[in-house]
Amino acid sequence: MKRLFYISMLLLLMTGCQSQKKIVSVSKETNEFTMRKGQYCEIAFRTNASTGFWWQLANKDEITIVDSLESRYESDAPKGMVGASSDRYWKFYAKEKGTQTLRFVYARDKQDEAIRTREVTITVK
Repeated sequence: MKRLFYISMLLLLMTGCQSQKKIVSVSKETNEFTMRKGQYCEIAFRTNASTGFWWQLANKDEITIVDSLESRYESDAPKGMVGASSDRYWKFYAKEKGTQTLRFVYARDKQDEAIRTREVTITVK
């Protein structure tokens, strides 16, 4: 009986840890979502870095409820193919409860005028 209790408790603890570390995937069409404190999320963007434009987090210094951890590019195009679009993913960690809007701009440089913008509102519970 004790053994069954300990195994049940271990499974319960493992399930709780897994749900906290779950990555919430945010598609290119999603602009508002909710996550739990301690979770991670990835926000996807369609981009074409060969044009000199890329997505940038414009209000990084104003964001307090999530931490920006990394960003990466992925492409299905053959290696060396010029002009092919790719996906850029930004990974965030939910550290505080609250709601904030992340503002992304698609521009050549932070000082240049953005040709596209995207706002993503995150609520952390």
